[in-house]
Amino acid sequence: MRVIVTLLMIFGLTGLVWADYTEGKDYELLTTAQPAPTDGKVEVIEFFSYACPHCYRFEPYIEQWLKTKPDNVEFIHVPAVFSKNWEALATLYYAAEALGVQEKMHPLIFEAMHGKGKKIRSFDDLKALFEANGISGEKLQQAMNSFAVTAKTRRAKTMTQTYGIKSVPNMVIQGKYRTNSTMAGGHEKVFNVVDFLVEKVNREK
Repeated sequence: MRVIVTLLMIFGLTGLVWADYTEGKDYELLTTAQPAPTDGKVEVIEFFSYACPHCYRFEPYIEQWLKTKPDNVEFIHVPAVFSKNWEALATLYYAAEALGVQEKMHPLIFEAMHGKGKKIRSFDDLKALFEANGISGEKLQQAMNSFAVTAKTRRAKTMTQTYGIKSVPNMVIQGKYRTNSTMAGGHEKVFNVVDFLVEKVNREK
């Protein structure tokens, strides 16, 4: 009896880890693999935009997953750039990062735009949002105009193209695999596929 129970536990756990996720259905390969860590880390990128209401609704699932993600996973946000307006929002993301307030402002920007329905149409709108949260509008403008932030925005635009991102939110694992809510069957299921792909990368190493 003990042997049977042990076997059931083994197969049960295996089923949890290796669910039946299929390439071309639940995830896909990037046309061209992109650079990824070689030091034992597994890179997970979320391509997003503050302009995207789906990204806003996806945020709670990211926050929950970050509490339980594998220790060797390196998670990165990359603001996708499809247009000039989205490029400005990517610059905003990196400016907040440069000021050391990205963790604080990231959810507040989403909430202002999609939770409270505030229109962000000009720098004055951004300035008001940041100043309401104790951050100098002058410093925000300086950061947005800085060389480092401009370079990161340009790189995000290039990554959007080279990673083949056509919509957001989209998850890319180790510069090789891509999945999203449409493929996974809903926001709540995306990270089951992500965890599967992280484990797949670990095994491939």
